[in-house]
Order: sequence, then C-alpha cells, then structure tokens
Amino acid sequence: MKAPGLARLKKRWPLSLLAIALPLSLFALAVSDWKEIDSRTRDLSLDSYTRIQPFTGDPDMAHSMVFVDIDEASLARFGQWPWPRQYMAVMLQNIGLAGPLAIGVDILMSEDDRFNARAIERLGDFTEGELESRIADGDALLGDMLANTPSIMAVSLTSAESANPPFLPASVSVIGDSRPPLMQGSGLLSPVEKLATAPGAGFVSLAVERDSTVRHVPMVAHFGDQMVPSMAAEMLRVAQGAGGHILKQAIDTGTGVNRLRTGQITLALDNHGRLPLWHGTVDRFPVISAIDVIEQTGMDRLTDAFVIIGSSATGLKDTHSTSLEAAIAGPLIHLAALHQILSGVTLQSSRLYEFGEFAAAAGLAILLGLMAAHAPIPAALAALLIGTAGTAYGSFRMFTDQLLLSNAILSTSIVLATGALCMMLRGIADEQSRRKLRSAFGQYLSPQMVQRIEKSGVSPELGGVTSEITVMFMDVRGFTTLSEQLSATPQVLTRLINIILDEASEIVLAHGGTVDKFIGDCVMAFWNAPMPQQDHHDRAVAAGIALQKHVPAINARIAAEIGDAWQGDGIAIGVGMASGNVVVGNFGSRTRLSYSVVGDTVNLAARLEPFSKQSGLSLTFAAATAEGATAHQLLKMDEIAIRGREAAEAIYSWHPLDADIKAAHDAFLARLLAAEGAKAKPALTRAIKPLAAHPDYPQGLADYYRRRIAAL
Repeated sequence: MKAPGLARLKKRWPLSLLAIALPLSLFALAVSDWKEIDSRTRDLSLDSYTRIQPFTGDPDMAHSMVFVDIDEASLARFGQWPWPRQYMAVMLQNIGLAGPLAIGVDILMSEDDRFNARAIERLGDFTEGELESRIADGDALLGDMLANTPSIMAVSLTSAESANPPFLPASVSVIGDSRPPLMQGSGLLSPVEKLATAPGAGFVSLAVERDSTVRHVPMVAHFGDQMVPSMAAEMLRVAQGAGGHILKQAIDTGTGVNRLRTGQITLALDNHGRLPLWHGTVDRFPVISAIDVIEQTGMDRLTDAFVIIGSSATGLKDTHSTSLEAAIAGPLIHLAALHQILSGVTLQSSRLYEFGEFAAAAGLAILLGLMAAHAPIPAALAALLIGTAGTAYGSFRMFTDQLLLSNAILSTSIVLATGALCMMLRGIADEQSRRKLRSAFGQYLSPQMVQRIEKSGVSPELGGVTSEITVMFMDVRGFTTLSEQLSATPQVLTRLINIILDEASEIVLAHGGTVDKFIGDCVMAFWNAPMPQQDHHDRAVAAGIALQKHVPAINARIAAEIGDAWQGDGIAIGVGMASGNVVVGNFGSRTRLSYSVVGDTVNLAARLEPFSKQSGLSLTFAAATAEGATAHQLLKMDEIAIRGREAAEAIYSWHPLDADIKAAHDAFLARLLAAEGAKAKPALTRAIKPLAAHPDYPQGLADYYRRRIAAL
C-alpha cells in the first residue's frame, strides 16, 4: 500500500497539470486581449461597479455644471428646430452676462442660418438684397457673441470632406513618436466661417461602443495628421485661459498611461485616448430650459458655472444610454466627464497594471486549482468561495479606493473557472474511482470497508503485493452426504447452500473480513487486505467464534425457509485459520480476474479446517493466529505434523474453561506432547479420565486424546 499523500499526487497528476496550465492559458488570453476578451469584460466590470456604487463626486461642483436645454417646451414656444441664429445669439448673450466659466455649444452649425435675408428672399420671391437691411444677419450676431464669451463650438469627426474650413482654435501637442490608436476621421464638420470666432472648438463625437452604451468619452482624436481636442477638454482649457493641450503618450510617461495636460489639469487616458466614465445619475446637474435663458429667469445659477447648450428633445436624436440610465441627452455626457475630472476622479488603467492584475488572478487560480485537486473537499470548496469572492471584492475596492479600472469579471472568472473545473473533474474522477473500487471490491468487502477505502483516497494495490494476513476456510460438515440426500431436489440444495453462504458472509463482512470465494459449501475469507488492519488476528478469531455461535440461527433459518423439503438434523461447521505472509492481488486470466491470496499460509488454513472432525471442536487456529489474537483466551489442542513442513504446527481452538480445568488441560497436554513410546500410555490414560469426566470439558476433544494415546 502506498503512502496516501504520494498515491493521491500520482493519481491526480492530470488535475495538477490542469490547475497550472488552465490559469496560465487564461492569463495569456487575457493579456493579449484575445477576441477582445479583456476589453469586453473590463467594460462589463465598469458597468457592475457603477451599478453597485454610482458616482456622486463633489456635490457643490455638480451644482456648477448647468445644462441649458432646448427642450420640448422650448420648441413648442419658439418653433421647430433649427431656430433662427438670432435666438441663439440672445441665449449666448444672456448666458455670457451671467459670468460662466465656459459655454459649450453642443450644436453643430455647419450650414448658414436658414432664416438669413437671402434665404427668405429666395423663398418669398423677393428682389435680391431687398430684405438685407431689414433682417439682421443671425450668423454675424451669433459669431459676435461667440467671440465675446468663453464659448466652445461643436465640431464633429466625419468620413466625408466638410464644406467649411476646419476650425481648431487650440492645438494638441504630442510627446512621443508613435501614433496612438485614437478615434479618427478624415473630415471635420466645422461651423460656418461667420461662427468660427469662438475661443474654443471641440469634437462632440462619442465613440460608438459594441452595445451602444457610453462608457468612455474620447478626449483627443485624429483628424488627418492633426490632433483634435474634445468638447470637455476645450471647456477646461477655455475656463483656465490655457493656450493648448499636451498629450504625453504612455510609452513616455513611465507609468504605461496616456496623459493629457490641459492648463493645470492632467488627465489619465486609456490606450485609445478616452476618459473612462464612472457614471452617476444625471439628476445631480441643474437643468435650465432655453425659455428661462431667453427670458432671463434664474440666471444666477450660471455664474462661475460650466454651461453646455444642447437638447433633450427626442426629435433631435441626441440621446445616449449609460450603464445606469437608458436615455440621457448628449450634453449631459460631457458634463459628467467634466464633473468627474473636477472632482479629482480619474479612472486609470495601464498595460502594466493589467498584467499584474491577471498575473495575481492566475497565481491564486493555480493555488485554488491545486487545492481543488488535492485538499479535502470542504476545505477546497471554502477556499474557492473565499478566493472568488475575495478577487471580486478586491477588484471593486481597487476601483473605488485606488481609481484603477480593474477587470473583476475576467479576474474572477480565471479564479472561479480553474477552481470549479478542477473540483468538477476531481468529482468525476473520484466517482469513477469509487465505481471501479465498488466493482473490484463490492462483492468481497463490507460496505463500511469499501467506504473506508474510498475515504482514504488510496486505491489498494491490485497487481500483487506481499502482505501478512489471516486467512480462514469454513466448511459444512458432512456436505457430501447432504448433497446425496437432496440430489433429487436441486433447487432445495441450492437454496440451502445460499442460506449458509449468505449467513457466513454477513458475519465475515461484519468483522471487517474480505470474502475471497465460495467453493461449493466452503467460504474462503481473509483479513488485513485490501486495507491494513492492525488487529486482523483478533478480528478473524472473533469472526470464527461468531460463526460457531451462529450455527443455531442458520439452522433456524433453514428450517423456516426450506421446511419439510429437508429432513436433516441441522448443519455443523468446521473452521481453519492461519496467519502469515502471502501474495495479495488480482489473479486469473485475461477475461476473468479474482482478488485473492496465494501462499503457504493459505494451504495451512485449508489443512487445519478438517481437523475439527477429529477434535470435535469447530474452530482450529494455527499458532501465529493464536499468538496474535491477544483479545481471546484460546485453548492449545496439540502439535501436529503438516505436509510440506519440517516442524510440527501448534494448533488451538476456542472453548471457555474455568481456570482449574484449563490448568489441568495444559498440564495433560504437556505430558502428552512429551510422551515417548507405549510406556506412557497408562499414565496418560489415567490423566485424561478426570478431564473427560468434567461436565465443561469437550468430550470430542477427550475422545481425540484417547485416540492419540492409543496410537502411541
């Protein structure tokens, strides 16, 4: 039998290999972002964090982020969109008078005002120039307001060429030689030339994500060979009076993170130049209807505020979904980015952090996988639950406390998948092993013994090992005569044998024995294999005694189940036992195997079994068995010659005697064994008489001694 630890390691080495190989494979897939597995799950992790703990930020700062909404009520009041540019000029003038920090105009104005004099002249069949002095130039008015307020005009990246010249008041300087994979467009949809007067211009294009959920706001983008800042970046620049933006690429920052510096503010951006958004509900931002701005109601809310003009009207189609809300107006996305930045919250992620994050998850997964393969199931399951929950919670805390955009879903999946798969495969392997074990030993061992083998985790050596055992042969006395009596009724004979073997097997199994085989009416069994039993001598002797005592119960069952079909007087048994080294294992042919024992000890037990016919006692034990059975007081009967052995074998039986009778028996046996020749007969004959006369002394044994004396 191998040591349990080494046996388990050898048996479960494929699981150990899987526990190491699977996390390393998942680690490689995660780091390489195979099939966008990292990108997608990192986005889902961000969604989860946001839903668990929505962003609140600085509440005072949120109150200084104002959305001027051209809402449904405004459209109903002043007409359908687009409005005359004079309206926009009035709005911008009134907002400017309130003293805001920056005014973002999240409205594309790439075409001339449709309410200008020439457009109306063409529409009303007026003479060219007839209305020019009577209708104010809305674009000029608005351009003048833009030039005199901290305004930022909206531009948009497009794949087509714009009719208007690109309008980029501020530049983006780049530190680094590589071209980062930013959002890009071959064209830039810019405002008409009369409106190209604002101190700032930023793109309002939002990156289209896989599920149309906004999770990131691009802060810089490519327009041909130029860099374009976003609306939010430009609002920050204009509010600070800064001259431009500086993008320092990740390879030059020393941190693996792109950084955008705008005035005194530095932002950490992802590899695509985007700002990851930690969404909160947009009801934290004040909303003013365009009606109130035009009518100058409640304008004090705009003082020292970041103001963005846009529309929530459904027809204008500037709504987006987030992980918290199904549809919010586009301008609120830019305000959310500003609020997050000015609250000092910049979510970061870098290749270096991602590598470390997945390496830690893979390391933990290997540990849990090995535990799932080798540790006790309750401990492995507890470790898996704690490890999985700990990974998820740790990722969440890294997000909320360190503002690191952790990938909880993928990290947790690496840990959980490894541990769960190893545990599942271990369960399957263990069940297959148990089935194999039950198939191999279920007919030989008691269910308790099979369970003991299962719990030990160590399969018995079935290929043949040398081991010390106690082997037993139990035979039915007079079975040949019995068979002849029942030869005319074979079904009765079969039932009779089955009852005897069933009862005998139950007793053997109850005492931890292994039933080897049935040979007609004979039962062969042994102890101390396949599982070691330090007390196998005592177990075997106890089983023999129990068999002897159980004979009346066997006869009662025979009488009850067979009845008048058998007229016999009941059965008697003979048991022979011996202990010693044998070879234990599977023996047989390629088509039929039997778990059995082979050796001289087996032959000795088989030869001792018939001795009960001579002694009159059912049980006959070899010396090694009797000497090992310290829990029983056995009676030495004789020393007999065994074919194939030079020395005589001391044999024992079990028959309780009072101390004085046992002492007399031992004294008589010593004289008998020392006797030489016929001259000892008279003295021995006299010595046996008081023993034979005692009511507790077995008469069959006394008769045996008389025959022994006569043979001297």
